[in-house]
Amino acid sequence: MQETKNLSWKWLATIAAVLLVGSLILNYVYFNRYKEFKEYKDKYQSLLVSQNSILSKTKQMQESLDILQDPKVLKVPMPGTKAFPEALATVFWNPQSQEVYLKVNKLPEPTADKQYQLWAIVDGKPVDMGVFEMGDTASLLQKMKVTGKAQMFAVTLEKKGGALQPTMEQMYVAGKIPG
Repeated sequence: MQETKNLSWKWLATIAAVLLVGSLILNYVYFNRYKEFKEYKDKYQSLLVSQNSILSKTKQMQESLDILQDPKVLKVPMPGTKAFPEALATVFWNPQSQEVYLKVNKLPEPTADKQYQLWAIVDGKPVDMGVFEMGDTASLLQKMKVTGKAQMFAVTLEKKGGALQPTMEQMYVAGKIPG
């Protein structure tokens, strides 16, 4: 009877040790798989963000292309002024819908406390068309305020947020509406 008790205890101890080793091995394997899964999940999330960004830019580019191909839209090139001969921007204006879009071709990046502002010259007076962004946004068409009539457009560098009147010595580009 004593021998059977010792034998059962040894078997139980052996089985428990085998189960413990098996559990440790499975924990190690599944922990490594969890780490791999987490890495793949992070890569997947990153790819989703990239895809959404690409889709958004594709949509913006298609909208820009539609505007550029619209026969009602006038292209107003704005070359640099004497003070800034290298600067260049273009306005796309639809006189029927009165929508105005700006394309920054070549303007230097302003300091953090400055921002470019578009002006429409209406009956000889400047009308604020809004401030606009630089960086990645500048490579696309940016929608500006609407204007009913204008003889020309100009861009000045103003303090951040814009100004009520343009700073004429900081006029980078200007262009007359053709026709």
